[in-house]
Amino acid sequence: PGCPLSIRSCKCSGERPKGLSGGVPGPARRRVVCSGGDLPEPPEPGLLPNGTVTLLLSNNKITGLRNGSFLGLSLLEKLDLRNNIISTVQPGAFLGLGELKRLDLSNNRIGCLTSETFQGLPRLLRLNISGNIFSSLQPGVFDELPALKVVDLGTEFLTCDCHLRWLLPWAQNRSLQLSEHTLCAYPSALHAQALGSLQEAQLCCEGALELHTHHLIPSLRQVVFQGDRLPFQCSASYLGNDTRIRWYHNRAPVEGDEQAGILLAESLIHDCTFITSELTLSHIGVWASGEWECTVSMAQGNASKKVEIVVLETSASYCPAERVANNRGDFRWPRTLAGITAYQSCLQYPFTSVPLGGGAPGTRASRRCDRAGRWEPGDYSHCLYTNDITRVLYTFVLMPINASNALTLAHQLRVYTAEAASFSDMMDVVYVAQMIQKFLGYVDQIKELVEVMVDMASNLMLVDEHLLWLAQREDKACSRIVGALERIGGAALSPHAQHISVNARNVALEAYLIKPHSYVGLTCTAFQRREGGVPGTRPGSPGQNPPPEPEPPADQQLRFRCTTGRPNVSLSSFHIKNSVALASIQLPPSLFSSLPAALAPPVPPDCTLQLLVFRNGRLFHSHSNTSRPGAAGPGKRRGVATPVIFAGTSGCGVGNLTEPVAVSLRHWAEGAEPVAAWWSQEGPGEAGGWTSEGCQLRSSQPNVSALHCQHLGNVAVLMELSAFPREVGGAGAGLH
Repeated sequence: PGCPLSIRSCKCSGERPKGLSGGVPGPARRRVVCSGGDLPEPPEPGLLPNGTVTLLLSNNKITGLRNGSFLGLSLLEKLDLRNNIISTVQPGAFLGLGELKRLDLSNNRIGCLTSETFQGLPRLLRLNISGNIFSSLQPGVFDELPALKVVDLGTEFLTCDCHLRWLLPWAQNRSLQLSEHTLCAYPSALHAQALGSLQEAQLCCEGALELHTHHLIPSLRQVVFQGDRLPFQCSASYLGNDTRIRWYHNRAPVEGDEQAGILLAESLIHDCTFITSELTLSHIGVWASGEWECTVSMAQGNASKKVEIVVLETSASYCPAERVANNRGDFRWPRTLAGITAYQSCLQYPFTSVPLGGGAPGTRASRRCDRAGRWEPGDYSHCLYTNDITRVLYTFVLMPINASNALTLAHQLRVYTAEAASFSDMMDVVYVAQMIQKFLGYVDQIKELVEVMVDMASNLMLVDEHLLWLAQREDKACSRIVGALERIGGAALSPHAQHISVNARNVALEAYLIKPHSYVGLTCTAFQRREGGVPGTRPGSPGQNPPPEPEPPADQQLRFRCTTGRPNVSLSSFHIKNSVALASIQLPPSLFSSLPAALAPPVPPDCTLQLLVFRNGRLFHSHSNTSRPGAAGPGKRRGVATPVIFAGTSGCGVGNLTEPVAVSLRHWAEGAEPVAAWWSQEGPGEAGGWTSEGCQLRSSQPNVSALHCQHLGNVAVLMELSAFPREVGGAGAGLH
């Protein structure tokens, strides 16, 4: 039966009843899947079918759960909220879920949990709250869950000490099983041991105090001048109401004193997991020299961090105070003595919303004042990016990647690339390109990665042209993406998976495992559904600036249609209904017959033949500033005016072609003097560039050009365009 849903990113289907409950009358049982989207909050319960028994909301962008978030879903039995960014769960968030048996809140940012969090769940059997940021749990936190049988609560901060001792006898009395995945992180003596296998006596608060977090900023010796301002920030684990942060100067307690220029703020507690205290010396005098200390104290003991301050007279030679603003923050460098390296704290707290697998994040920028009293360039690499997206993408690059987490990471990363049109930092592109390259190493084991990689590359083609150009200049990011896509077929295909076809908004991929000796030719046409305007039919008249590349609706994906042999293909008379052909390529039957007999293997191996089409030339950026004489008129540059189509092989060679590769390409921009071009990786600085060698234009009409090439690779038509992106170089790069 039908199962209509008014929520675009959700899918609904029927679900069979389990056990004997099948005979109970009532609404049809429904399973609703809203995973892997961009939902910032759960869907309104009123929009879901009455009979919803399973609701999957994993891998979204949900940040919090309000009171009554699921009120009305009275038949719900399973709720999956894992892999979101939930940090707050209001009391009563699960009210009305009287039939719920399974709740998964794993891999979120939850630090505060009380018994009120789980109100309204009388039948809950299984609870997963692992992978969050709490380090301990208060007694009574599960009191509202009388039916609970299994709980998983392992986190990277989980501290197995006296504060958790209540849990073992409570679980025993309730016949509750602590999941074997619930492992202690602290103290070090119990690290990686299963909490459920410990004895009560092992959960004690004795010995040296161990904190999962303890930072003092600045942490290295500071040389300051009289009259300077110096802020301190101390952050530590919050392990209960008795956690306190105290400050000392030369072992004497420090109290706030505005008259003396000592400003001491109230300690702040974050997510029931961290405590932070800030101390500012607003007008430093010689008295401030010496040792400043931040001490974290609780019943179990104390832990300290210290830093030395040296106060100088103002008559010494120094670099002047200076302000520097960049993508890592706004830094005010104080007057600094010649020969001294100055340090500035980064603006963010020293813990982030995504765990940094590569170790604790750096918390300071440094800048040296040379002996002549001149500032050297600063080192800001240890600071987090100020832009939220850049900061998150950077944490992806730092995470260790393996076969078990690659697909999860890729799905999470794809969510962020969906916002690629609003990327504002070239490093956003650089980091995604590096991740696409890493994922390539796992496509042989995880075929599902191919679709996600192509999707991400397609999304990055929506990034501002200038940022793409900067990212290519910085790290060859665009070349990395194209190179990774070109190698997908060779990595993913095998005798068990002989064909891949992936469609995305701006990229399509087709790859085949073929036997060269039985190959008879292949012709592929890239097309899209005809919705609204058709690329190649442009408003306006010659002489006006051409519009930018068309932005297709989300459902207008690029697709390939491939046939063997040598059928006659015309872009203008494409035979699939309501579709428009954008590019075609004809690979001749003689493709593999041109190898010299001496090089041909006795038993030809299987060979991968792969095709790609890119909607435009945005990922093909050359840095050469000069065109050949006559290549374009004064003040104009050649730019890619068509899709870019690629053909390549892996696992077998292709010699000098006896017959050319025939390509037809539809224009999306107006221009003059079309030239057939092939993308060579040996471009300026080994970053690649367009060359006309080996490709010739056969014919060019206002909408379509036909060309012949003597080799495989990426092919496009360049034209002298009258409107260009604002960067030098860019997609409109000269031939070389």
